[in-house]
Amino acid sequence: MGERLAIEGGPRAITMDQNDALRWPVIGREEEEAVVELLRRGDISVSEEPKRLEEEFARYLGAKYALAEVNGTAANYAALFAIGVGEGDEVICPSYTYWATAMPAAALGARVVFCEVNPETLNLDPEDFRRKITGRTKAVIPVHLWGLPAEMDDILEIAREHGIVVIEDACHAHGAEYRGKKAGTLGDIGFFSFQASKNLPGGEGGMLVTGDEEIYYRAVTLGHYRRAAELPERYSRYRHTSFGFKHRMSPLHAAITRVQLRYLDGRNEKRNRNVERLLNALSDIPGFHVYKSPVYIKRVYYENNVVYREEETGVSMERLIELLRAEGALVRGDRYPLLHQQPYFVERGSNPDDLPVTTDVNRRILALPTFPNDDGSLVDQYIHAFYKVAEVFK
Repeated sequence: MGERLAIEGGPRAITMDQNDALRWPVIGREEEEAVVELLRRGDISVSEEPKRLEEEFARYLGAKYALAEVNGTAANYAALFAIGVGEGDEVICPSYTYWATAMPAAALGARVVFCEVNPETLNLDPEDFRRKITGRTKAVIPVHLWGLPAEMDDILEIAREHGIVVIEDACHAHGAEYRGKKAGTLGDIGFFSFQASKNLPGGEGGMLVTGDEEIYYRAVTLGHYRRAAELPERYSRYRHTSFGFKHRMSPLHAAITRVQLRYLDGRNEKRNRNVERLLNALSDIPGFHVYKSPVYIKRVYYENNVVYREEETGVSMERLIELLRAEGALVRGDRYPLLHQQPYFVERGSNPDDLPVTTDVNRRILALPTFPNDDGSLVDQYIHAFYKVAEVFK
């Protein structure tokens, strides 16, 4: 007979104060000093600080060009603008993603075509991508969801066959790798977010990266009117108007991001250790489907999500969450509503009943903490909570 569940009056499995172990972002004296130095110099608007971040981030990734943007959404918009996406074009991306993957394409006048995800990886399904290609397909945006790189070999092969530009949404994948290359550098363009919840948090900000000089020039011309003056004449002639946007990154956020970049790999490693310790335990419990990355993928954990199949346990997702929360676990269902079911796209012809695989797996996602500052003690208590609740499955 197992322990008495907390929901039935038994002791909670998780008794630790979780605030310190789960606190994110981690901001310390170095970030404070970096910001204060800029404030004291009055270097808070037009500044070389974002350029310094560009150089350091490009070097970290092994990218040729990097362009600091006001946020990741702007970086995606700049990428799509730079390849000429507009009216009559189609852009393919998964429905299971944050809205900023899709909306810049829609804002540029393109039709967004949603495709299925692989129910194991939760990333874009290459074969459904192939099926959704038409003569109007201009670009595909694979998302390295929750820090797991998509299957880029297959995606790139299909894209090259059809002359489609590959734009990586790497906003969850700072430091992740695919076959030894950093996420964001595998396709034609990559973009990142430095929003405060990300593994590389600057508060706000983003980055476009590419190896293509013309794409870089066009992205600069879109939203960096002062810097356009430094470009060849075909672009510098727009320096007094740009193309209608001001996308430059705040120096204060760039300063914070520069400091955070020094600690990115170490902090990713700590998250990975903690998350994978919990996931290894869950893989022994019925109902939990834990995806193990192949050896050629080095993932990171922006979020820690697993697929739970209640038909294997007889316990509904709602009941599971209720039982775990009673034990002190901070768990929830998935936080991303599917884009193909959202009013903006439905009003423009999207069928909310499409994508049955994506729709099914989306309701099976259980979101867990990533334990960014834990020494392993809190993870142990979470493992205890799951084993305790799993007794109900029997």
